[in-house]
Amino acid sequence: MAIRHILSLSIGLLSAMAHSASIQQVPTTPVKHVVVVMLQDESFDRYFGRYPIAENKPGEVAFHAKADTPKVAGFTKQVMTHNPNLTNPFRLAPAEPTCDLGYGPLAQKASYNHGQNNMFIWLDSEAPSNSINDDGCFPQSVMGYYDGNTVHALWEYAQHYALADHFFASDYSSTASGLINEIAGGTKGVLPKRVPGVDYHDDLIGNNYPLYDDGSSGRGLVHLTRANIGDLLNQHKVSWGAFVGGFAPTSHVSGRAVMASRSLNQQGSIEPDYIPSNEPFQYFKSTANPHHLPPLSDKTIGLSDQANHQYDLSLFWTALRNQQLPAVSFVIPKTGQNGHVGSSSPLDEQTFLQTLITRLQKSPQWSNTAVMLVWNNSDGWYDHITPPKAPRGMIGLGYGPRLPFLIVSPLAKHNYVEHKMLDQGSVLRFIEDNWQLGRLGKHTADYYAHSLDDMFAFHQQKTTS
Repeated sequence: MAIRHILSLSIGLLSAMAHSASIQQVPTTPVKHVVVVMLQDESFDRYFGRYPIAENKPGEVAFHAKADTPKVAGFTKQVMTHNPNLTNPFRLAPAEPTCDLGYGPLAQKASYNHGQNNMFIWLDSEAPSNSINDDGCFPQSVMGYYDGNTVHALWEYAQHYALADHFFASDYSSTASGLINEIAGGTKGVLPKRVPGVDYHDDLIGNNYPLYDDGSSGRGLVHLTRANIGDLLNQHKVSWGAFVGGFAPTSHVSGRAVMASRSLNQQGSIEPDYIPSNEPFQYFKSTANPHHLPPLSDKTIGLSDQANHQYDLSLFWTALRNQQLPAVSFVIPKTGQNGHVGSSSPLDEQTFLQTLITRLQKSPQWSNTAVMLVWNNSDGWYDHITPPKAPRGMIGLGYGPRLPFLIVSPLAKHNYVEHKMLDQGSVLRFIEDNWQLGRLGKHTADYYAHSLDDMFAFHQQKTTS
């Protein structure tokens, strides 16, 4: 029996290695490695509304912008002092805890009130009150923002690399559907149709757990049958992987993997490292790893084997150390560091980002790597710019809130702000164009998305890290 097991593993390893040898797809730009960091729950104004001006109060990490820092479409005097909402935007201190508004897709859309942008404090069409929600949020909390004394690392990345100030969600979304949008360009066609969390357009608007995950339980599990970016990468034999915090099982019960690791965040809360709805590839049978199986060996990370391209985050560091990063990596931090309000904070989020980017910068692969920092949705936080109308043929509720977006790479333009309209589909489009994958469909966000090319300096001397 042991011999059969060894033979099976050997055959699988040889098959994966043969697949590796067959990979011939050459990128069309100097970018050989894309690392998409999938973060959560921030609007552009909440992180960059005051960029590049920080208050620099005593005891806080000081931020001083470069003299040639370009302007962004941030807060204006009118927005700061005569806001159409019931409260003007107000600054949050670094140590001030964050909270979860709990705004769903429909409430997010209603906040803009047909371009008047005056309903952000109203919760789900109900008049505001002085009561707080279960997570400790006052209705007025939606107007809070941070400056460079809190999101210091992000502002520094903007100073040295490329920031977009008109980057929008591809749709109004929940946590789960926002992450799915980032890999599939939409959530239409979710199954089953008649469960809470699925709207009458067959779009996912709730945080239903994925069907193909041992960590999922209860009613309302859903899945999608359409293609995601992983399918295109597989079809064209491009190496890729999703590296997820807490994905490795801590035990097995009745043949099912149990992911029970937990971590303390900087607010003193113990959070589960893995939540199934934070792993978008698990919603698709074609890219799921239901039992959280490890790869056959370190050499098959990024290739097709029993792990099906879904890995624990620790294997990203393994691949980086071995100089074997896949061509495309989706990095999903553990819950306490993914920026999701209520379970994470800007400081937790930045701790992870600084670790990730610093380690990448020290790698020989850094010279041809592009790190893209992408947020899934805004959680309802205030942003003063109304999302543009979506093309008639695009699936979903329409372009969603404006989000932060940065490209951190020696190939990115230096201290650059992109003002062109972009969205989450633009990240998909870059991957598709760079490896000539084609599009996910004629109604998905990537089909209509604008290019990220202007944020790169391919024709210029590489910026220094």
